[in-house]
Amino acid sequence: MNSVLKRFVFIILGGGLCFLLLQRSFISRTDNYGPVEKTGLISIGNNTGEKGYRDVILYNGRLLAVGTEGRIDHVNNSVVFTPLNTVVKNDLNCIISENNDIIIVGDGGTILISKDGINFEPAESGIKNNIHSVTCFNGMLIASADDGVLLVSGNGNLWSIIQLKLIGNIVSVTSNMSLCIAVTDRGEILKSQDGLNWSITDFNKEYEGYYKACIFTKAFLSDNRIVIAGHNYDGTPVVFFSAMGNVWTERTLVYNDIYGKPSLLKTVPNDIAYDEPGDQFFIACDQGEILSLPSCTQCNVLAKVSENDIFGILCSGHDIVSVGEAYSVNVLNIRY
Repeated sequence: MNSVLKRFVFIILGGGLCFLLLQRSFISRTDNYGPVEKTGLISIGNNTGEKGYRDVILYNGRLLAVGTEGRIDHVNNSVVFTPLNTVVKNDLNCIISENNDIIIVGDGGTILISKDGINFEPAESGIKNNIHSVTCFNGMLIASADDGVLLVSGNGNLWSIIQLKLIGNIVSVTSNMSLCIAVTDRGEILKSQDGLNWSITDFNKEYEGYYKACIFTKAFLSDNRIVIAGHNYDGTPVVFFSAMGNVWTERTLVYNDIYGKPSLLKTVPNDIAYDEPGDQFFIACDQGEILSLPSCTQCNVLAKVSENDIFGILCSGHDIVSVGEAYSVNVLNIRY
């Protein structure tokens, strides 16, 4: 177990606001897995082959992170990682908490259920496809998987399969009180108001000649805005905003670097979080970068919190928590 490895304090100015970011960067183990080969530009969710955490939630006052090789860890306030009993060896890609229950989904059709955050039981998904994401919508659990598959459940134990005619794999699903949105790694956008009937939009075809062809990696739905992140086929990162999912507007990803010079984000986005008090979205990217997108489109701020790719991020009170490659966790305080 490692204690705190490094601590940085730095001031970021943007939009007339001053944020103090206190970084506590720590790693749960020091295994050296060596360099990871990346081939091609086609992204299938977060399944990059890099060992590490894929997602994180706050559960009963503690961080609970999941990742590759069935890894499930608690992180307490003294920065100690407590590995939980692993019931599967498949990579775990997403974790959510609903009504004090925990639902985890992962590769090979893996679904795990827990009522206490300590003991996890497998649920039968009925598929062997990799499951990338899960959300709770109007009392239903909805999970997204490869080959155009959505899974729907009322209790997390019994799942029904919805097979959609898609080009890509459904890599992310998100919801609010009235809408559910999912995206694929071939630029398709799925929308539903009941979780059972879905409309499909081929974003690349609809916006051909206006936007470059995109590969989506993540979707996020706040109370009144939909955010989709990904990258063009040339690898350039992109983020799109929409109110209802009918018309999409690309958000500029330009920020001022430490010398005050305008720079463009170059790293691929993997996850999205929303900070309601600050009314800003945080985009977690490769190479340990986090981009803040406030309501002011000219006030983007970039923070580099790690050398590791970041795959999961959440906002909790005064902190941003991000997890990623090499089982790394970074906690940043964004307010005085």
